[in-house]
Amino acid sequence: MVTKIFSLDKVSNSNLFFLLEKKTDLNNLSFLKLTKAIKDDIFEKIEKKKNWLFEYFLWKNDFKKLFIYVFSDQKWKNLDYLLWKEIWKLPNNFTILTNNSQNVETLLNHSILWRYKFEEYKKIKSQDKVFFLVDKQTEKIFDDRLWTIENIIFARNLWNTPSNELYPEIFAWLIKKTKFKNTKITVFDYEKIKKLWLWLLEAVWKWSSKKPYMVIFERIIDKKFPTIWLVWKGVTFDTGWIQVKPGDFMYEMKWDMCWAGSVFSIMKELDQKDLKVNIVACVVLAENHISWDSYKPSDILKSYSWQTVDVIHTDAEWRLVLADWISYISKNYKLDKIISIATLTWACMIALGFRYAWIMWNDEKLIQKFLDYSEKNIEKYNKLPFDDYFIDQTKSEIADLQNLSTWVKAWSTMWAAFLVNFCLNSEKYTHLDIAWTALNSYEPYAYVNKWMTGFWVDSVSFILKNL
Repeated sequence: MVTKIFSLDKVSNSNLFFLLEKKTDLNNLSFLKLTKAIKDDIFEKIEKKKNWLFEYFLWKNDFKKLFIYVFSDQKWKNLDYLLWKEIWKLPNNFTILTNNSQNVETLLNHSILWRYKFEEYKKIKSQDKVFFLVDKQTEKIFDDRLWTIENIIFARNLWNTPSNELYPEIFAWLIKKTKFKNTKITVFDYEKIKKLWLWLLEAVWKWSSKKPYMVIFERIIDKKFPTIWLVWKGVTFDTGWIQVKPGDFMYEMKWDMCWAGSVFSIMKELDQKDLKVNIVACVVLAENHISWDSYKPSDILKSYSWQTVDVIHTDAEWRLVLADWISYISKNYKLDKIISIATLTWACMIALGFRYAWIMWNDEKLIQKFLDYSEKNIEKYNKLPFDDYFIDQTKSEIADLQNLSTWVKAWSTMWAAFLVNFCLNSEKYTHLDIAWTALNSYEPYAYVNKWMTGFWVDSVSFILKNL
């Protein structure tokens, strides 16, 4: 993590990194007493109107090298898309100076998020030492952004933790022991779940040796404010049940709890922020194993809403989990908006790759806020078309509903359509499918590094803070 400093007096044997946009920015480095040759070289590079990183040896200073990133090609609107290709080149001991307060967040993003490594289980760990010089103008910007980054890192660490170490009981325990100032935490164990008549949940979980847990976060500001409900799945490991997942993809299935990690981090983020909405959030925690008496294709299951569901495919289990929980919350809370989020389909990656999440259904104002955010920030969203046709295709010939529509190929849309059936009071509903923005296996970019990204903590917490 980055250490905040107010002077350079105690920094020694470090390397200095400075972002430079114009000649006058060089005045910030006057204390280095750079030679005329170095200054002339820097000015020459600025005049060439290119964006590049270069370095100088500093023989007589407390700093080994001076790294300067020249950002002079202003046709690039977002510095984030440039810095990530350069920031990894810095040594593991460096100090950051800013040319202005506008770049504090960007430099923090890259010095922490891009250089993030999950090394909890490594004997030898990297020893990054990063210092960030602040003043009265930049300290608050630094502190606010660092708090959000710490929560993104928290989500990444949860996502990366193996399922033998982080299973439902442990996950629920971690939430319960976290100190929230303004958020009420309620934990449901397996016995409580059974008493609530959440039959779909029970069908999915009941034969696992790792019993399910559910956790409700309540951040109630004022009952006069609108209430938004967030629901996430948290499968600490997903085998696919009887219709087991292909072996080549099984390794990545601990990531199915990503969004439980996200809501945990988001509620930590929002706990200390001023809000003008009430937030009720839920994580549903389970581990999915093949067992001697698993539910099967063609089984018909009863739901909490008393609608029956024809099981077409056992690996479509998490729309069953979310369905029951949506019904429960819809019945027992007065809600204005419901937001569900899941890592549900390969279709999302095929259509949009690793950079965009899908967003859909009928809360147009909220959807537009995500799209507006997407234009200026790294976490990206794209809207899918959605209408009653898709909901009609979730109906079954032998039950009320079916958990998979085999011939309608709009997979992500169909999962959202299935869940709409369980909003009991016509609440405004938004569904996000972020399957491949969560696990970035191939395409690191900006400050989104490889593997578990922490996607959604940044965008959702920002949008909820500003509703």
